[in-house]
Amino acid sequence: MLALTRGRVAATLIVLCVALASCESMNDLLKSAPKPTARVAGASLKGLTLEKVDLVFDVDIANPYDVSLPLTELGYSLNSGGQKLFEGSVQPSGTIPARGSKVVQVPVGLKFSSVMAALKGVRPGSVVPYKADFSVGLDAPVVGRMNVPLSHSGEVPIPAVPDVSVVAFDVDSLNFDKVQATAKLNVKNTNQFPLDLSKLGFNLSLGGKEVSRTQLAQSASLGPGQTATVAVPLSFSPRSFGAGMLNLLSGGDASYAISGSLDAGTRFGPLSLPFSHKGNTNIVK
Repeated sequence: MLALTRGRVAATLIVLCVALASCESMNDLLKSAPKPTARVAGASLKGLTLEKVDLVFDVDIANPYDVSLPLTELGYSLNSGGQKLFEGSVQPSGTIPARGSKVVQVPVGLKFSSVMAALKGVRPGSVVPYKADFSVGLDAPVVGRMNVPLSHSGEVPIPAVPDVSVVAFDVDSLNFDKVQATAKLNVKNTNQFPLDLSKLGFNLSLGGKEVSRTQLAQSASLGPGQTATVAVPLSFSPRSFGAGMLNLLSGGDASYAISGSLDAGTRFGPLSLPFSHKGNTNIVK
């Protein structure tokens, strides 16, 4: 009986040793085996406005295995200066093909009011650096669920409205039927990034009367804080405004109001910026 018991114990120990050796071998095998990888192949900004922007990340996931890998989840978080700006996840559909790769788009909507609330000192016109961290969830054979981490760094602008003012209004010819004039506008870039002005549209009122509503192509490169002077030829009939408009255009100071929008290119993409301003300008005849 004692010999039989000793035999069972020995057999159990042998099985355990074999199992442990197998586990160690399996762990070594898993450690040395190739693993899925992921990278951010591209990041773009869509729908940039004064209020928000949509960041779109192209996450390229590569599968080294001979079988396809189902995607289970893709989580992300956006941080700047140690402060979390946004986090969320998407539920991607499909699989990563065997020995292949797949690009998954991850859209992240960012409201600038939330960014400025989270980051001290950030105001309209700023350029904010960010770091995006991702976790790609995959259902791998044998090992089961695995997460592939990756990150990407970039910048996002918070656009500011430009300063547009009328610095002079030169009257070239004046009679009761027609006025030909040139409005000289100062356009100041209030952003920390350059603007390549392409189009300017505005409404101009003098003495409370709208005298022009126009849109023109206009090329100008404005660095951060720089100002460009834009000369805009105008033609209108003062007849409908009465004699008061003729007196106003005869010379001296006049109140004005200007509003509109300018279209510009930036390194972040195209941008349309509204503006408005009221003040006084010099009428030169």
